[in-house]
Amino acid sequence: MPGQKIKIVAPLLLTPEFYFLPRSFSIVTSSRNAIRLGMLSERPWKLDAIVRLLLGIAICICFVQFAAALIQHFHDQGKLPQASPLFTLIANLGLHASILVAITVFLRLEHIRWRDAFGFATPGLGFAILLGLVVGIAFIPLGMSLQWLSLKAMGLFSLPTPEQQAVQILKSAGPGLDRISLIIFTVFIAPPAEEMFFRGILYPTIKQYGYPRLALWGTALLFALIHFNPPIFVPLTVLALALTFLYEKTNNLLACIVAHAAFNAANVVLLYVNDPGFHPPH
Repeated sequence: MPGQKIKIVAPLLLTPEFYFLPRSFSIVTSSRNAIRLGMLSERPWKLDAIVRLLLGIAICICFVQFAAALIQHFHDQGKLPQASPLFTLIANLGLHASILVAITVFLRLEHIRWRDAFGFATPGLGFAILLGLVVGIAFIPLGMSLQWLSLKAMGLFSLPTPEQQAVQILKSAGPGLDRISLIIFTVFIAPPAEEMFFRGILYPTIKQYGYPRLALWGTALLFALIHFNPPIFVPLTVLALALTFLYEKTNNLLACIVAHAAFNAANVVLLYVNDPGFHPPH
């Protein structure tokens, strides 16, 4: 009947048609069926709790920005070197550290286990990690091609094509502890923070409230937007879509974290190999 929600069983692999289902349909499945069918099981996210989480992230960001302002104050007085690893880390950790801290506190207050929140205990852990590695590395040539096309398209309209801020920071950081700390952030801190927030929390929450298309495209576009770089907007949007389908396939967010980390690590290696400015002076 029109407007009536009908419980249906998902196919073995989610197809794009799933995201164009009318809103009168909803996908309902148990965790056991989700594992068997290769789809994402229901997550314990409630709207009011997610609002509190977002508020907590905002508060954490305010504290980090306050700390950065204090460091900048001491730097201006000459008490802190400009190339200080502490200064570099705090200046770049704001959003990601806030997400990780807020999620940790949130799960503890809500009495939710990490395994239940993100599917870390889903059977097939080795397969999830291996698939994540394959997806992350295999996306490199596709991402580079999409970025090249974006640069060409922007050039046709004489639009500025700035270099990604993360790349600029890596290049400007001196060799040694400063650069190592930034690489650790890029490979081991940013991926879990971004994946837990976008794929782990936002995506299933919006989807479970009956908006699968908005969940898929909204989180993908927002993920690309926060990187603040037009040439990589399309590649990152496509990457986000791939990571979402990876989460649906494995039911384990660790696959997305591994894929994201592998993608970032491969980009750092390519930057080191191809850009002479990234090499330490001899």
